[in-house]
Amino acid sequence: MAGKASNIQLWQYITAIMLIFLLGYHLVQRLPWLYNVSTYDQTLTSAIVYHQYRVGGWALLLLAYVALFHGLNGVRNMLFELHQGRIYNTVINVLFWIVFIVFSIIATVTVAKLPPI
Repeated sequence: MAGKASNIQLWQYITAIMLIFLLGYHLVQRLPWLYNVSTYDQTLTSAIVYHQYRVGGWALLLLAYVALFHGLNGVRNMLFELHQGRIYNTVINVLFWIVFIVFSIIATVTVAKLPPI
């Protein structure tokens, strides 16, 4: 009989499913026919990318947060497998949240402070 997934593993599953949908949305934004252009390269013009930041910035931020959490949580899970004791686990948890918060702030500022064209 299989045991229940730990909370860390459960969050890995949730963020993996979220990543599938968010990455799908992100990739769909590069379909040329959505912007009435003929090639993929034309979807990377500054006007189209700027418009996507303004309209779909929420999805880009959510993608950044979920991907960051998923990756850091995976590393944290691997480090927890070393079983070094309570202080070690506490340090790993604190470092996880510090790194997550710092990079989340960087992602937020990058999207929120986008200057007008």
